[in-house]
Amino acid sequence: MVRLYVGGREVTWAEAVRLVAAAAGTDAVEARDETGRVLASSVPPADEDPDWVKAITPEETARRMAEPGFTLEEWRKRQGQV
Repeated sequence: MVRLYVGGREVTWAEAVRLVAAAAGTDAVEARDETGRVLASSVPPADEDPDWVKAITPEETARRMAEPGFTLEEWRKRQGQV
């Protein structure tokens, strides 16, 4: 048998539909077997963006867009694939 936990509290399947939709953005949602082993889990998103996301600024995007590039076909030729 599989049991469902929302925010660390076991819930019935009848409660699950409402609770999972409400809690998925803020609490962990876990499906566990009868021994308590976690079968699947959903971790809520972090409150703050990681550093690599913060580094994606309009200026950085424009700088990278201005760099020279090449097509996939050109890359394949460079790699000797064509």
